[in-house]
Amino acid sequence: MKYLQRDFSLDLNELIKATEQSFYEHIELLLSEYTPTFTERNQSINLELKKYGTDPFKPGYFSFVSVEIELEESKEKYKIIIEVPIWKCQRYLLGISLSKNIPGSKVIGELVTLEEAKNVFREFIEDNLK
Repeated sequence: MKYLQRDFSLDLNELIKATEQSFYEHIELLLSEYTPTFTERNQSINLELKKYGTDPFKPGYFSFVSVEIELEESKEKYKIIIEVPIWKCQRYLLGISLSKNIPGSKVIGELVTLEEAKNVFREFIEDNLK
């Protein structure tokens, strides 16, 4: 869901923190469920919640879950990594992401709920267990 800068509030800040916490709890559940299966196959899985920035309402703040699966095929190891965003705050002008404050640009935040992302996690993990 997208939020304009005028929508940024204490309530939204609490929602972002609660959403990040729900993702953290979900990745702990996924790790406990899938780690034994990957270990049996001499593979590994790592899920981690990461954040760039300190203020969710400042452009450049980005929180996401990194899913890393290490596979071995024909004596060769390789990693597959996806990043599932949670909250991303950026400055835009005419739909183009900016790193500087240019007059007329807008700050927009986008929040992904755990319910929207649950299937992405499971599908990615299950596909890499085949």
